[in-house]
Amino acid sequence: MAKRKKLDYEAAVAELETLVERLEQGDISLEESLKLYERGVLLSRDCQEALQAAEQKVQVLMQQAGQASLVDFETDNDDT
Repeated sequence: MAKRKKLDYEAAVAELETLVERLEQGDISLEESLKLYERGVLLSRDCQEALQAAEQKVQVLMQQAGQASLVDFETDNDDT
């Protein structure tokens, strides 16, 4: 399998947004939709990996600075 070049996070998000817009228009063939969806899945994975790498880097930098560890961000959901 050929190794594909990963986009940086911002470029991947921008392309993903464009793909979503094209899919939402609904004026493309099923075959083209599947190709776009497959590309979107790859871009989404790239974004997740980039975010995880950034989080790990922040954790390392915080540990080196002697700061407390990261905690999960929680939102107040009043919808329940």
